Amino acid sequence: MVPIFCELKEELEALYFSEDSEQQEFVVNLPGYSNREKANIGPTFGRIVEKAGLLTIERPFDNMRMSRSNEVYRKFGAFAESQWIGHSSRVRADHYLMLTDEDFKLAAQWKTPALESTGPVERTERKQGKSSLMTAQV
Repeated sequence: MVPIFCELKEELEALYFSEDSEQQEFVVNLPGYSNREKANIGPTFGRIVEKAGLLTIERPFDNMRMSRSNEVYRKFGAFAESQWIGHSSRVRADHYLMLTDEDFKLAAQWKTPALESTGPVERTERKQGKSSLMTAQV
């Protein structure tokens, strides 16, 4: 069981309930797709994208899966991501997790907490081979 996320549900419902809709079970009916082991929907998907006048994306299914995997991981955590996307945490770490433009924006805005707000700083100094603990207020 995988949830249909609201942005996809809204698009599907808009298509299903539009005046032009025949209210069929499938959004895109691909010939031969009933035999999923032999179906290659990539070329058909490419023709649909081209016909719609959209830009083509290299490896669209991999990229869509990777994007949703990251979104689910960030919003719902590792367990839900593994269950809903269908791979192990090792596969996720090796192949799916990625930094996004949003990560870089957040990092650029992040401010390191001021040291004075953390209280005294303790550091160890070596003097003539001996260790001594010195506390200094910064």
